[in-house]
Amino acid sequence: MKLKTVGLGILFTASVLFANEFVNYEALSKKLKEQMKKEGNYATIEEVKNALESKDWIVADVRTMEEWAAAHIKGSVRIGRQAPEKGLELFALDDEGKFIKQNLIIICNSAARASIEAQTLKMMGFKTVKVFDLYSWIDKCNPVVTKYTVKKDKAGTGLTFGNFYAEHCKK
Repeated sequence: MKLKTVGLGILFTASVLFANEFVNYEALSKKLKEQMKKEGNYATIEEVKNALESKDWIVADVRTMEEWAAAHIKGSVRIGRQAPEKGLELFALDDEGKFIKQNLIIICNSAARASIEAQTLKMMGFKTVKVFDLYSWIDKCNPVVTKYTVKKDKAGTGLTFGNFYAEHCKK
């Protein structure tokens, strides 16, 4: 019984010590986002547009399926955040596992999630990894595509889907 109590005490003490080093999501994403900007790895709107037209770049979105359906940049691909490295295999590698596209722009709403994911993707061997926030794209009156509907079957509803712009862009 004493051994068990001592073991639990050691475990508790160790967890308290390690907890002091924990960095919360907001602080981590803010730090990484600032680092990406400082290093020149925060993409501009022009760079995103060029990447969408290039055969050497992937513009990949790490947001949830619901966020993607609500609004995304036409030509970008959704790889999600749960396993983005697996999603990228479809677009970045050939059948033999060799790179066919080594340059990435990772997108999310504010570039917070994108900045975190960029760290992993850099270590996977991508040549260039930049981040971008969808908010900037929308704020500068660039269109987004939506797939949102309250009905599962869009046939006959009269709804149109395609490019949409922020309200302030209609003036």
